[in-house]
Amino acid sequence: MIPIVALSAFLTIAVLVPAPRLVPGMVTVAATLAASPAKTSHDADDDWIDRALANQDWTQPCDDGGNDGREVYCVVREFPYTADGKPIAFDGGDNSGVDVQGWDRPTVRVLYRVKARARSQERAKEIAESIDVVRTGGKVRPDGPSTHNPEWWSVEFKVWVPRSSNLWLHTVNGPLGVQDVRGTMDLVTINGPLSLVNLGGAVEARATNGPLHVQLEGTRWQGAGLDASTQNGPVNFVLPRTYSARVETGTINGPQTIEYALTLQRLTRGHLILTLGSGGPPVRVVTDNGPFHMGTR
Repeated sequence: MIPIVALSAFLTIAVLVPAPRLVPGMVTVAATLAASPAKTSHDADDDWIDRALANQDWTQPCDDGGNDGREVYCVVREFPYTADGKPIAFDGGDNSGVDVQGWDRPTVRVLYRVKARARSQERAKEIAESIDVVRTGGKVRPDGPSTHNPEWWSVEFKVWVPRSSNLWLHTVNGPLGVQDVRGTMDLVTINGPLSLVNLGGAVEARATNGPLHVQLEGTRWQGAGLDASTQNGPVNFVLPRTYSARVETGTINGPQTIEYALTLQRLTRGHLILTLGSGGPPVRVVTDNGPFHMGTR
């Protein structure tokens, strides 16, 4: 339990809690972030893309160690993307994930990996080679045959976009992540993990059952604000020690671990309402039914 001490009209949440335990599901987000290649220059991006295409390599191995007796086959391809001034939009469908990274170029580059499972290697390869990526109605999406157990396929997108970009990204069961981008964003996943790192602009992000990881950078939010929530998943909220914002955060029905000096103003349905530093644009990072952790880098 977090001790609360009265101080004038406010409440102070003391930082007297042990280090947080890892939450099942949050490990997936952390592992994904740790596995992401360092992107310090255009050359690093280009080198990674060239290597992925030449060696059919990815951030995780194709064979993920499943012991269900099925064979797996992967293929890495590039999708030509021409910007048209509209939001960069990806519809991941049922089983596909989208990872978006901002860079300093004015162009968009899209790489994707198809993964297929079947009872034989030949059948898995046949399924993978039948998967295509199309752009219809302004949205990029995977297109492939309907499958049933024991056959299955998915597409993982890695997308490089200008740092100032508007995004529309929706997935059902796949992960969704955005890093180093500022713009108007509509981000939705149902069951996949959702990761937001160093963003700005007007960002609305929703997960239903997946974990939510939010990492802020700088001293304040640049743009209209952030509204990020998951209904049933855990939240890991990380921000600098010195940050200014009007914040709503926390969980309604889960345990909370707060390792950040803050002054509570009020509670709204169990969420903490507070002002950090000198205030600023609104930052909302909440869960209804999952565990919550707030800490600093």
